[in-house]
This record gives sequence, C-alpha cells and structure tokens, in this order.
Amino acid sequence: MVVTELRSSNVPISLALRDHVTRRVDFAIRRFAHRVERVVVRITDLNGPKGGLDKRCRIVARLSPARSVVVEATDADAYVAVSQAAIRLDERVSRALARCRQRASSKADFEPASSTDAAEAIEDSSA
Repeated sequence: MVVTELRSSNVPISLALRDHVTRRVDFAIRRFAHRVERVVVRITDLNGPKGGLDKRCRIVARLSPARSVVVEATDADAYVAVSQAAIRLDERVSRALARCRQRASSKADFEPASSTDAAEAIEDSSA
C-alpha cells in the first residue's frame, strides 16, 4: 500500500481533482508499488490570478532502497499538469529502479572470491 499525500498552497483542491491525482499516480506506480513507500503530490499556482502556464504539479516518490524521485510539470490546467507529471513519474521510477538493479548486479560481479577459493586455486595451479 502506497501512502499518497496531496498538498496545495494556493490552488483549491476539488474532489474531482483529488480523484484525478489518485488515479493518475496509482496508474503510474502500480507496477512498482512494492518498491514505493510514499508519494507526495504538490499543486501550486505560480502566477496567482494572472493566468498562463502557471499550475505546477510536483510529485516526490520515496523508493524503498532509500532514494527519492522528483518530477514536475507545468500547465495552465491543473489536470493536465498532474497527468504529465504522472507520466514522467512512471519513466523516472522505472529508470531509477533499473539503475539499482544494474548496480546490484555489477557489484555482485566484482565481489572478490573467498580466501578458501583463492587457496584452492593456488594449490591446483602448483600441482
């Protein structure tokens, strides 16, 4: 179960927007749910009442191997900003977990042999 928080500083959060955020974030991280501990979604209005590309959605996902992924999207419509940020979240979490797997496999490849293996190899080569 992933804990998802929705925060907003100056954008009213309607029930429909809350549902949209929940659906999009859930869809984006569903396949990584066992590795995602917490997700915080922040929606802010950058320009206030001036209009324009001013709704920013920032999503921070906390992954289980002590790593965080941060994505942002900005649009005039908060729903579009959330959707774009969720798509980016899916891509970034996938990439971050692939890097973790790659590091783990490369670390295993370079682990030194145990001292008993080295001693046996020396004995075999001298015989």
